[in-house]
Amino acid sequence: MGRGTGRGKSILFGEHFVVYGLPALAAGISAETVALVSRSKDLGWRIEDRRPEVPGYKAKKLDEQTVSINNVLRAAGLDMSDKGIFIEYEGDLVCASGFGASAASCVSLARALSDEFGLGFDDDKINEIAFEGEKGYHGTPSGIDNTASTFGGLVWYVRDLAGGAPTFEKLSSRTQFI
Repeated sequence: MGRGTGRGKSILFGEHFVVYGLPALAAGISAETVALVSRSKDLGWRIEDRRPEVPGYKAKKLDEQTVSINNVLRAAGLDMSDKGIFIEYEGDLVCASGFGASAASCVSLARALSDEFGLGFDDDKINEIAFEGEKGYHGTPSGIDNTASTFGGLVWYVRDLAGGAPTFEKLSSRTQFI
């Protein structure tokens, strides 16, 4: 069984401006989503989502979650037409808007898939895959949520409006952050 985690996030400043290419500062928080992936005899994927939620949130986001999972699988290079997996989500990150729940689910799933299938993805690749997953929820995400979820700690982030890779830097501090 493959296992992966993704952190929630808090954008400290620049939240509404990061989509316009202005800098933002985000922090990974200690609450996390855990994804467990196991192989299944049934083709395709099935899911059991045991994460805590704001009432009705997961039902409201179900169609977006389906697109997101398919995007993550595609970005990871996994074709479910000839194999099956069972995805389980759990953890203490509450599913609600603003906490990075969608990004944490994408990051944790990418890590669990890498673990289960021995893909050897590093954090840069996990972040790239999670960004593709975020498109299922947000259409054109800035990328800050998946970056904070992947790398944790404090992240200085600037989106490239020309479509290139964003500029981000993990900031260090004398105080240890997650």
